[in-house]
Amino acid sequence: MWAKEADFAEVYNWFHALDAVSKLNANGYCGYHDWRLPNVNELASLIDRGRYAPALPLDHPFSSVKAWYWTGTTTADYSNHAWRIYFFLGHIDYGHKYHMFNHVWPVRTIRDIPELLPKTGQSITCYAGDDGALRKGRDWPEKRFCDHGNGTVTDRLAGLMWTKSANLPHGKRIWSEAKEFIVRLNAKEYCGHKDWRLPEAGDLRTLIDYSRKEPVLPDRHPFIHLASGVYWSSDMNAQDPDYVWCMDLKNSRVDYYNKINHREYVWPVRGYRQQ
Repeated sequence: MWAKEADFAEVYNWFHALDAVSKLNANGYCGYHDWRLPNVNELASLIDRGRYAPALPLDHPFSSVKAWYWTGTTTADYSNHAWRIYFFLGHIDYGHKYHMFNHVWPVRTIRDIPELLPKTGQSITCYAGDDGALRKGRDWPEKRFCDHGNGTVTDRLAGLMWTKSANLPHGKRIWSEAKEFIVRLNAKEYCGHKDWRLPEAGDLRTLIDYSRKEPVLPDRHPFIHLASGVYWSSDMNAQDPDYVWCMDLKNSRVDYYNKINHREYVWPVRGYRQQ
């Protein structure tokens, strides 16, 4: 459950953002006392990168949506930074907790409804009410990854199958070359399948463990040839189709890159992720 009003008139540093949510609870905002600052998975679940200004689904009911919003998730490499999301386009980036000022969009969990979004992996708390303290979300499977022994791996958390090699083309490609590589992969039915595709940005995000850095994937993952760099997605920038959304597996940032002038890594996937 989200606050329908997405603008509380002020911008805050990260600590004051958490304090602001505590004040909402003290005052029983909308009749509830269990609001929180959303973690990065929760806030990202609102994004529709097929749209911009804001990057929210068509006919969404929210009012006064602003640009940058804090999450309660601290970055793994810098404890003085936290993740934030740009709702004009859909960036996921981090900002300095003390010196950056962003908006607050409170969320709460509805009782008796199973949590569908997975935990972020963050387990260290830096301030009362943050992601590391609350650890909201669906638990990860005890045996999350299934290595099929044929060059493919299934992630039981998201329901996606990935190539075991995270750098199958052995190097970077421009976006059109990345798409051509997927076509050739399907033509030869790589590992017995002909429905490989370039992942969406959201698919790549399902692999992220926000408690880890370089690599940002969960401990003891089975993948090989993982590059500490930027990976193409299939999502074009809705504002400028010359750019494509990418995931940086060095630091978990989601940003866009020029599909002609940039060469990035390619990681094929198949199936459609569970929510």
